Amino acid sequence: MKQESAAAPARRSIAIMMAAALLQCSCAEERATEAPLPVYDVEIAPILARACASCHQGPTPAAGWGVSTFLEVIACAGAAKAPAVRPHDAASPILRVLDTDSHRDLLDASSRAALKAWVLTGARAFRGSVHSPDIADPHAEGWHGKVLREQRWAPMLDANHAEACGRCHEGSPVRPPGVTSAAPRATACTSCHSEPGGALACGTCHGDGKRTYPPRDPCFFPGEDTRAGAHAAHVDGAATSAGSLPCSGCHPMPGNDVISGVHGNGGVEIVFDDRVVGPDPSYDRSTGACAVACHDRGGARARPIWNEVIAMRCGDCHGAPPARHYPGACNQCHVEVDSTGSQLTARTLHMNGRVDLGDGSDTCGACHGSGDDAWPKSAAHAAHAAPTVTTPVACNSCHVVPRDVRDQGHLDGVVAVVFSGRALERSARATWDGRSCHDVACHGAELVDSPPVVPGWSDLSGAARTCDACHRLPPTGHTASGGCDRVECHGSEIIRSGVSLAVSESGKHLHLNGRIDIRPP
Repeated sequence: MKQESAAAPARRSIAIMMAAALLQCSCAEERATEAPLPVYDVEIAPILARACASCHQGPTPAAGWGVSTFLEVIACAGAAKAPAVRPHDAASPILRVLDTDSHRDLLDASSRAALKAWVLTGARAFRGSVHSPDIADPHAEGWHGKVLREQRWAPMLDANHAEACGRCHEGSPVRPPGVTSAAPRATACTSCHSEPGGALACGTCHGDGKRTYPPRDPCFFPGEDTRAGAHAAHVDGAATSAGSLPCSGCHPMPGNDVISGVHGNGGVEIVFDDRVVGPDPSYDRSTGACAVACHDRGGARARPIWNEVIAMRCGDCHGAPPARHYPGACNQCHVEVDSTGSQLTARTLHMNGRVDLGDGSDTCGACHGSGDDAWPKSAAHAAHAAPTVTTPVACNSCHVVPRDVRDQGHLDGVVAVVFSGRALERSARATWDGRSCHDVACHGAELVDSPPVVPGWSDLSGAARTCDACHRLPPTGHTASGGCDRVECHGSEIIRSGVSLAVSESGKHLHLNGRIDIRPP
């Protein structure tokens, strides 16, 4: 064993004293503390409100980017639709734009440094000890929507869950027993989920705010546009009335418990309601082709593909016009389409499951006249609809009136003249040559000593409506008299209007009835 020298204790004493002195100096010196990392709700929101809100606020902010909320700030901006604060480095759009001529002088050095530090350190929403700031950022793995989905939304829907949202947050669908109010400064669910239904509104999971169908915001959910398909065309009512097609037409709907059955299982179930889409519907998942009655009406695209970007046109579902259809202008019979059948002008009746004529009342006037008036306005129709010498002529006197609008021959584009009834009185053999009527009883055919009346259909001069156009005045062999309006012969059926004779209203019911009426009772 080596013997310690006499000087050793002294050296140890000095070393201890020096160490104590150094320790004392170290403890006496005030240590610098690190400044907290900037967060949106404390440091950044006031900067953006002060420098950017004049342009980036309201329903249509410049570049599609707003600064009113955290989600608006971290959302996509500009023509490139890139996340404003990602990547979390100098290449992020929110930092790059500060070096452009229009934005270079917007921020002072201190504000610019704070904004840069915020982006570089992750663009956090808040400081807190309960939740990670990631809980408010849909881009982050710790976003509450992703976390809840992994747990099948149990914290949101189960009041007895150990981490039930309702313990702290106002607006949660359920609140644990005994909890009567929200925790201080806890964000209310409805501050973001403001639609009716709150966090359980359809748009929360399927769409974006008021829009209840896919895709979700592609900025926060990349790739969502592949799920969009033809949702907008079906739900926004591009082809139908403003009421749109119900989701239940193609998908099973949840019950009172929103997350129940197959709903919320991560898959997309196609279960057609044949009351909406017609009988025997089907969907081919491999091709995306829909076979539903809505489209399969004999048109060019009877089985459209779900993700096709080509909009459905008139003629795709049904012919425009359909086969064997009347070849006239489409709007002559259908009020919700233009004359060429290429554009809808209204959508109240379209796709209601029927072929509607006119306003949907399906009256003859929908095609031939107007409203309840079935008489066309062409040529001598008006003279037959409201004659001056008799009651209105029935349509079936000159045409075959169909029982159903789709009866054979009714919509073939040919106006067939087939005489019957009053036109064939007195065994008249009425004919039509395409321009004039021949030997029609209404115009005096088979009357004794009647002139050969051949009224032209397009002759609107009134020559065919004079008394002596159909029979002589007075007829051959008639008793000489002082005038046709003598009461003792034809009662009050013939009246004098100035120097002319006319048929009275009561006389119109007797005139052209196939008989010669003398002093009717």
